[in-house]
Amino acid sequence: MATTREWARRTRRRDRDLIRQRSLRSVIESISGELELQPLLTRIVHQACTLIEADHGTIGLVDEGRGVVRTEAGFNMPPNELGSELSIGEGIAGLVLEARRPIVLRRYGDVPKPTQPGMVNDAILGLPIMWRGSMIGFFGIGRSPKPVKSGRRGAPARPRARPFTKADVAALSEFARHAAIAIRNARTYELEQYRTERLRIISRVGGIITSDLRLGDLLKKAADAVHELLGYPNVAIALIDPDDPRTLILDTLGGHYRSIIHGEYRFPIDQGIMGTAARTRETILVNDVTNDPRYLQTPGGAEVYAELAVPILFGDSVLGVLNVETDDPLDDSDAELLRLVADQMGVAISNARLHAVAGELAANEERNRLARELHDSVTQLLFSVTLIAQSLGAAWRRDPAEGERRVERLLQLSQTALAEMRALLSELRFAGGAAENAAAPVARAADSLRRHGLVGALRRHVRELAADGLSVRLHSRGYVPLPVEQEFELFRIAQEALHNVSKHAAARAVDVRVASTADGTLLRVRDDGSGFDQRQLVPGVGRGSGGHGLRTMRERAESLGGRFAVVSIPGKGTTVEIAIPAGYASGRVVSNDARSDV
Repeated sequence: MATTREWARRTRRRDRDLIRQRSLRSVIESISGELELQPLLTRIVHQACTLIEADHGTIGLVDEGRGVVRTEAGFNMPPNELGSELSIGEGIAGLVLEARRPIVLRRYGDVPKPTQPGMVNDAILGLPIMWRGSMIGFFGIGRSPKPVKSGRRGAPARPRARPFTKADVAALSEFARHAAIAIRNARTYELEQYRTERLRIISRVGGIITSDLRLGDLLKKAADAVHELLGYPNVAIALIDPDDPRTLILDTLGGHYRSIIHGEYRFPIDQGIMGTAARTRETILVNDVTNDPRYLQTPGGAEVYAELAVPILFGDSVLGVLNVETDDPLDDSDAELLRLVADQMGVAISNARLHAVAGELAANEERNRLARELHDSVTQLLFSVTLIAQSLGAAWRRDPAEGERRVERLLQLSQTALAEMRALLSELRFAGGAAENAAAPVARAADSLRRHGLVGALRRHVRELAADGLSVRLHSRGYVPLPVEQEFELFRIAQEALHNVSKHAAARAVDVRVASTADGTLLRVRDDGSGFDQRQLVPGVGRGSGGHGLRTMRERAESLGGRFAVVSIPGKGTTVEIAIPAGYASGRVVSNDARSDV
C-alpha cells in the first residue's frame, strides 16, 4: 500500500503531466498559424524551453547535401551560436545528427568538441526533428545549474543542473512532431514566395531583353540581366553561325567574364557542354565539371565548379546557347529559371533578326507599331495569365472556391488575349504596302471606339482591373470626344499606365482622369503605390528610363503633338500625364456619354 508521501508524489506527477499536456496543446496552436520561417523557428525554440522548463535552447535545420546542422534560432543563447554549422561529431547537434535519436546528458562538458565552454555544467537534451523518416531539424535544450544548500559542516555544495527525464523527452518528442509539420509548411510557403519573386524578376528580365531590336545590344542586355538580376557570376551567350550551322560563335559575355575575356571565339557544336546543349536541344547541368569529359574551360576564364547550358530555341530552330558558370552547385530550379529566360531570348533574337532584314523605314515603323500593340494588349494579358496560372495550384489547395474564381478569371483573360491576337494576325494578312497596314489598327480601333467611345472603353478596362483586385476610379466629366484615331492612342497610353501600376506599383487605388480644357485634352493616371526614384531608373524595365512601356507611351503622345510627363516619389506614388494641344482636336463630336463619371 502506497505511503502518504508516495501518494503525494504521484499526485504531483499527475498534475504536472496534465499541465504539460495543456501547455503542449497551447504551444502547438501558437505555431500552427505562423508561415514565416524565421519567426516560426524563434517561437518554436522559445515554446520548447517553456514546455519542459528549460533555461535555454537552440533549433537548427539540417542541410542533407552538406551533412551539417545550421543553428537558425535560439533562446537565451550567446550571439555566436546563431549561424553556426556543426557536422557529425561536433557538439550535441553532431551527436544527434549521427545517432538520429534523443540524447540526454547530465553535463554538456561530456560532449566531444563542445561549442559553448561557458555551459559545460549544464544538463543537455538533444533531440532530432523528423519528417517522414528524415531528420530535418534539431533541438538543443539546456538547464543551467542552480545554487544548492551548503553541504556538511557548512561547506558550499557544487551547483547542479536538474537533469532531463523520460517525461521531458516524451513531451519534447511530441512537440517536435508538430514542429516538423509547421516547419514543412513554412518552407513550402517560403518556396512559393521565392517562386513568386523569381517570376517577378523573370518579368523584368523579359522586359529588358525585349526592349531592343538590335541583336548585339539585345544579347548584351540579356547577359547583363542574367548576371545582375538573377545573380549568376559568369554568363556566356553563343549563337549558331547562320552560315555554318555546325559552329557556335561566342562573343557575348556578362558578369566577371566581360572584364577578363575579349574577342570572338568559334567552336564546333560537337565539343563542350555548350555544344552538347545545342546539338541535343536539351538543358545540360553539370556540378563538379572537372569530372565531366565534355567540359571545356571558357577561353581566358577561371576554373569553376558548375556549368549550366540551356539551348535557345525558336520553333524548330536552335538559335544558340545561354550558359552560366559558378563556383557553387546548381540545381533544377536554376535550370527552370534559365529555360524561361532562354525562351524569351529565342523570341527576342528572332524579332531582332527580322528587324535587321527590313531595310525600309516603313517596315521599321510597322514592326515598332506591332511591338507596341503586342506590349499594350497581348503581352499584358499573357503576363496576367502567367501570374494566375503560377498561383492556381496553391490557391486551389488553400481554398477550392478561390481556385475556381482564378480559373474563371484565367479563362476570361485567355479569351481576351486570343481575340487580340486574332485581330493582330488579321492585320498581318494585308497584302498592301506599309500605308495600308498602318491603317488596319486605326480601322479596328475606329470600330471599337466608335461603338463605345474613349470613356466607354476605359470604363470596360477599369472593370477588368477591378476583377484582378485593383481599385480604379475613372473621372471623365467635361471630356469632349476626339477623332477615333486620337482616342485610340489615348486609350493605349492609359492601358499601359494602368498595366504598369498593376505590375510594379503595389498600389491600393488609382485615379484616371480624362478632361477637355481650353488648351486641349488632358489624360492623367495617378496611383498611391510605392513610387520610384527617377534618378536611379533601371534601363529596360517597364517603369524605368528606356523601358518599352514608357517609350511607347511617349511615342504615342508625341504622335499627337502632345506633352508626356512622369512624376514619381518613392513611397508616394506615381503620376503619368499626357496633354494634347487643342489644335489636334478638330472634328470632334460631343457625346452625352462623356458627361458621366464612373
